Amino acid sequence: MNRQWVRNVQKTPQVHLSIDAEKFDGTARFLTARAEHERAMAAIRRKYWMFRPILEIGRILTVIGLMRDNTGAFEVTLASYSKR
Repeated sequence: MNRQWVRNVQKTPQVHLSIDAEKFDGTARFLTARAEHERAMAAIRRKYWMFRPILEIGRILTVIGLMRDNTGAFEVTLASYSKR
């Protein structure tokens, strides 16, 4: 993954999430083990089932070497929670 926010989280894994009036602090960890990555990708496929054909085409193109797999996933462990 080559996005700036990804590089930021990899360099400084302490994250702060705000959802409406709720705030969360935690630590992000890039999933490097293949099994963890596959588990995350399976969850994405289940949630975004309508994009499954596109995801499968990408997977096939990666397997035959026409596309590079630059997907990635993070796990965030929450340390604290507060409500405004």
